Amino acid sequence: MICMRLFLPFILAVSLLSGCGLSDDTREQLEIAIGKVAGEAWDSTKTKTARAAEKLSKKLEESDDAQELYERIVKYVDDLFEESNNGKDCKKKSAQKPKPQQTGPKTLVKRSSAQQNYHDEVLSLTTLKAASVNIDCLRPELDTAINVIVAAYHEVFEDDNYRPIITSGNDSDKHGERSAHYACAAVDIRTKDIDDIKIRKALAKAITEELDSRYYVLHEDVGKANEHLHIQLKSGTYNRNEVWQ
Repeated sequence: MICMRLFLPFILAVSLLSGCGLSDDTREQLEIAIGKVAGEAWDSTKTKTARAAEKLSKKLEESDDAQELYERIVKYVDDLFEESNNGKDCKKKSAQKPKPQQTGPKTLVKRSSAQQNYHDEVLSLTTLKAASVNIDCLRPELDTAINVIVAAYHEVFEDDNYRPIITSGNDSDKHGERSAHYACAAVDIRTKDIDDIKIRKALAKAITEELDSRYYVLHEDVGKANEHLHIQLKSGTYNRNEVWQ
């Protein structure tokens, strides 16, 4: 009975996914958001979870637009985490576990001279949030994505010298165990420095449209101190056991 209460929000959302007529990208984004909730749900009490289930059910029923549906679920996830973290007996599991260790044999892939030059050139157009941010192993596809992102930021800020801030690569211990971050196939880019939320959303939309079908873009923690864009290669488009150098 407890398990049913804990996972009722996710059952409701998944049921909707099967009949919403959503695009593959939006469906994948929703599944990530729902999975993120599932990973943390055990930190909530039965009362909080039952209340959360009712909230999510109402939100889903009110939404007809796929993008709005996605944004509502992401906001719900953020609110649930914040509420859980305020409780003395509720701690995020992600803060309790170390960064996952990669398992299985790894194949080192050396960048060609041209790839290394491009990698260095692209990264010179960005700024790292801190020295601990690890982007040395980023895959060439991410270099291409960052180049597109930089161009979009330049247009928004009307400043060709603006350097977007990379807040995470293959470093933080707060990502999911199978996160693309740990395969050097994802980066987070700060958006909170842009005052107008409409511009931030327009930026996310523009980057999504500019990148090809190998990528997806998530606008995460909207309105919060950690607001950022998560840019990732889709599963199946890269080999997790390859390590680029």
